[in-house]
Amino acid sequence: MRLNARLAALESLGVLALGCAAVFFVITSWRKWSDPLIDFGEQLYSAWQLSRGAVLYRDVDLLYGPLSQYLNAGIFRMFGPGLIVLTIANLIVFAGICTIIYVLFRRSWGVLAAWSSTLIFISVFGFSYFVDLGNYNYAAPYSHETTHGMLISLLLCLALAGLVKKPTPARTFIAGLLFGIALILKPEFILAAIILTLVAGSVCWKCGGPLKFVFFLSWALGALLPTASFTFYFAWFMPWNRAVAAASRAWLTALDTSLTADPLQMRLLGLSEPWSGLTNQVLATAISLALILVLGLAAALAERKMRRWLLVCSGTALAAVLGWLAWSFISWIEIGRCLVGLTLIYLLVSLGCFVHKTRQNDADFDRRILRLLIACLALMLLARMILNPRIYHYGYYQAALAALLIPAVMIAELPGWFGAGSRGRMVAAVGTLIIVLTGIANLAARSQHRYRSKTFAVAGGRDLFYCLPPQIDPLGEIINSVTDALRKKGQGKPLTVLPEGECINYLARLRNPLPHAFFYAGTTSGSRETQVVDEMRRSPPYWMVIISRDLIGYGIERYGEKSGSGAEILKWVEQNYKQVAAIGGDPLDYRERGAIIFRNESH
Repeated sequence: MRLNARLAALESLGVLALGCAAVFFVITSWRKWSDPLIDFGEQLYSAWQLSRGAVLYRDVDLLYGPLSQYLNAGIFRMFGPGLIVLTIANLIVFAGICTIIYVLFRRSWGVLAAWSSTLIFISVFGFSYFVDLGNYNYAAPYSHETTHGMLISLLLCLALAGLVKKPTPARTFIAGLLFGIALILKPEFILAAIILTLVAGSVCWKCGGPLKFVFFLSWALGALLPTASFTFYFAWFMPWNRAVAAASRAWLTALDTSLTADPLQMRLLGLSEPWSGLTNQVLATAISLALILVLGLAAALAERKMRRWLLVCSGTALAAVLGWLAWSFISWIEIGRCLVGLTLIYLLVSLGCFVHKTRQNDADFDRRILRLLIACLALMLLARMILNPRIYHYGYYQAALAALLIPAVMIAELPGWFGAGSRGRMVAAVGTLIIVLTGIANLAARSQHRYRSKTFAVAGGRDLFYCLPPQIDPLGEIINSVTDALRKKGQGKPLTVLPEGECINYLARLRNPLPHAFFYAGTTSGSRETQVVDEMRRSPPYWMVIISRDLIGYGIERYGEKSGSGAEILKWVEQNYKQVAAIGGDPLDYRERGAIIFRNESH
C-alpha cells in the first residue's frame, strides 16, 4: 500500500510538472503564435463572418469541412470576436488533447512513457516556432481542422478500444459519431478514421465473429449524423445538390486535382525529389535503429551479474555517451526523417504479434489493441508527408503522434524484446529520457530564441499579437498602417486583399464581397482566373488592397506576371480602381515589402 501511495504521489508530481511545462511554453510564446498575413487571419475572418450570418461555401469559401468553422463562429457569437478569444478556446482543445494522450499512453505503455510522450507533445509540438511563418501550433493553427482532428482521432482510438473489448449499441454509436465527425474535418483525418475503424472491426471479427446487425445500424446512424445535419443546414441556403457537396467538402477536397498537382504540395509531400527523400529516410531509420539496438543491448547486459562499482561505472559511461550523441550528433530539427520508417516497422511487428499470438482473454489484450490503434493513427497522419517527414511546419500535428510513439516503445517494450528484467528496464528508461530530454532542450531553445525576436505589436485589444520588428520585416508595420487607414476611411464598405490577406479584412472589420480568401494557385489556375474576374464585376469591392506576399513556392515570381497568376485580376483593377495610398515598396515584387490601397472609381 505504501509503495502504491508513493507511486501515485510521484505520478501526481509528474502531472504537475507537465502542467508547469505547458504554462511555461504558453507564457513565453504569448500572443506570438500567428502570422501577420497568412492563414490564421483567414480563420479569424471566417469565424467573424459566420458569426454575423454569412454562410460557409456561399459567402466564405474554405478548403476543408464545415465543423471547425461553425464551432469558431459559435465561440465568436457567444463571446464576441477577438484573436485572444479564439486562442483561449484553442488552448482548451490543446489541454484536452494532452489529457487524452496521457491516458492513451498510460494505458498502453505505463506512467513513465505517458509522462515523457506528453512532455514531448507540449514542448516540441504545442507552441513551437521553427519556420518563418507562424500558425503551426495549437494556439493559432493555420487550419482549426488540424487541432480538432487530432482531438477527434485520439477520442476515436479510445472509443474503438472500448468497442473491441465489449461491443454495445451505445459504444458503436459513439465510435460511428466520431468517425462521422472526422468526415467533416480534413482528408488526413478521414483516412485515419477509416483505417482505425477497419482495424478495430477486423479485431472484433477475429475475436468474436461477425457483429450483430444492431451494432452496424447504430454505427451507421452515428457516422451519418454529422454530414446529414450539415446537409440539412446548408439546404436552407442553397439547392440540395450543393448542400450535399458543401457538407462533404472535407473529402471532396482530396479529389481536387488542382490542389494535388500544386508544385508546393508536391514538394511538401516529397514527390518533387522522391529518391532523395527516400534515401534520407532509409539512412535516418538505419541510424535510429542502431542507436535503439545499442540501448537494448545495454539493457540486456545490465541483467548480468557484476560488481556494483562496475555496474555504476558502466551506467555512467553509457549515459555520458548517449548524452554526447544526443547533443552533438543528432540533428533534432530533422529528426522527423526517421519517423515513417520506425513507425512502419513497429506497426508491422505489432500487427504480426497481435494476429498470431494475442487472444481476447489475454491479460494484456486491451493494451495490445490500444498500441495497435495508436501506431495505425501515427502512420496515417504521416501519409501527407510520406517522402518528406518533418516535425516542423505541418509536422506539429502530422508527425506529432509518431514522435511520441517511439520513445514510449523504447521505455516500455524495448527491455522485454531483449529479455531484460528490472535493471534493464531502468537502463532503457534512463537512456531514453537522456535522449528525449536532450532533444527537447535543443528544440525548445531554438524555438524560444526565435520567439524572443517577435516584439512588434500588431492591432490591439482582443486582437493584439506580436510579429517581427520593422528592421527585420516591415510587414507588421505595413499591416498596421493599412488597417488604420481603412478603419478611418473604410465606411464599412467591402474590401478585397490581393493576393491574400483576410487578416486585414478582419482587423479593419470590412467584409470581403468575394468568397475567396486568396487569389493565386488553385483559385486562379487554368481558366479560373477569368471566373474570378467575372465574380468581381458582379460584386465589386469598394476597396482593393495589394500587399506583399512571397509566392515563389507556388511558382509565381511576381504576382500578375501571367494569366493564372493574377494578370487578369490586376488588369481589371487597373481599369476600375484609383490608387489612394501607397506604403513601402512594390508589393508585386516578393523581395520588397509594401502595400497599395485602391478605391473603386464608380463609387
